[in-house]
Amino acid sequence: MPGQFDKMLLKASEAMKRRNYEYAFELYMQILKMDPDNEEAARAIRELTKRRGQEEGLKKGGRLRGLTSLFKAKFKGITKKYDEQIVECEKYLWNAPFDVKRMMELANAAYSAGYLRRALANYKAVLELDPKNIEALKACGRIYMKLGELQQAGRYYDAALRLNPHDGEAARARKDIAAATTVGRIEKMGTSYRDKIADKKQAEKLELEQHILRTEEDVRRAIELKLDDIKANPNDPRLYREVGDLYLRISDFNSAEAFYRKALEVDPNDFFAQEKIAEVQLKRYDYKIRQLMDAYREGPTEEKRKAIEQAKREKLQFCIEEWTRRVQRHPTDTKLRFELGKFLYQSGQLDEAIAQLQKAQSDPRYKVEAHFLVGIAFRKKGLYELAVKELLKAREPLRVMNDQNKEITYELARTYELLGKNDMAREEYQKIIEVDYKFKDVAQRLGAL
Repeated sequence: MPGQFDKMLLKASEAMKRRNYEYAFELYMQILKMDPDNEEAARAIRELTKRRGQEEGLKKGGRLRGLTSLFKAKFKGITKKYDEQIVECEKYLWNAPFDVKRMMELANAAYSAGYLRRALANYKAVLELDPKNIEALKACGRIYMKLGELQQAGRYYDAALRLNPHDGEAARARKDIAAATTVGRIEKMGTSYRDKIADKKQAEKLELEQHILRTEEDVRRAIELKLDDIKANPNDPRLYREVGDLYLRISDFNSAEAFYRKALEVDPNDFFAQEKIAEVQLKRYDYKIRQLMDAYREGPTEEKRKAIEQAKREKLQFCIEEWTRRVQRHPTDTKLRFELGKFLYQSGQLDEAIAQLQKAQSDPRYKVEAHFLVGIAFRKKGLYELAVKELLKAREPLRVMNDQNKEITYELARTYELLGKNDMAREEYQKIIEVDYKFKDVAQRLGAL
């Protein structure tokens, strides 16, 4: 029934805006349980897991802590139980959102189960991570063929043939599409084809979906297409944000900000638009600093150097003010508190920095660096004993003497020196010498003790 899940989709979208990702995930999974081929929910759940992974600092192939090993084990023996396999894949991707192999398995299972729209959403998600994945390209082509959208099918098969001109399946499919066009069999494969074959904008939109935007001209063409979408859906804040994103790619900061503000007019509670406006200002600062640095390299002067330092101070102050607002909106977000603490530390506001960083220490992602920065802040305040405690806590989770461990150990030794505990300082310096004799001035400091 059309619109049957509109309320649930809206509720899930609102949960995403509030960063209540677990609740949003549950809602999307409920929708997909009742309607396994719900394309909107399928697309949204991939966007949700991607966004969560990005916020957690994951890179391609990375995983969040959780039940991934359990889910991986449960894949063994599942061949025909497609619905079960799909659910397990979704759960797995919740913790490993950039796992292309598992995403392909989900898409293949959805395709085998007959959930073409859901399969398509996941194959496209694969292509966002791996644009040269020929199997995903051909799968998109097959689905569009089944849906009767031959122009789109042809585009995906063409992309596959560009990567491998000798791919038999793609070559045969391309011939079939051409034959269907010439002998008039198009009605059997989709009555809407004749309208779409002349629709150049539809082809351009496909390129946009595949992120084929190499030049400023490509971006401006994409903007024109998005503006057409806005005309058709003027009350969708996401479209305004997407236009803003495109303008940001070509450093048109004023236009980008204007569209983000338009998104806020449509939805005053659009948290993402609010953050995007701040991002524009940050990019303005970065652009200004780059220009000042280029001018300094061309002809160094004290006046130019001071201008660079002033611009950096202004950017830092903006970050402090912006992240303070974000923390006020999301007081339980340890990532925001950690970032605010770092900005405050950089600005020399040690008391405020310590307060924010201490609240981030409970988060395993920031535990090491938060303890380290609090330790250095205590040392700058002359609280050497407290500094030692924090530095020891920072080092505690580290099992190998990597660069981070060496840095912490070095600062710990420096702090022992300030306390007059030279034997303990010597012991720490020796730990570094054993693995990296040339690290900073460790050899000289050890020799002076």
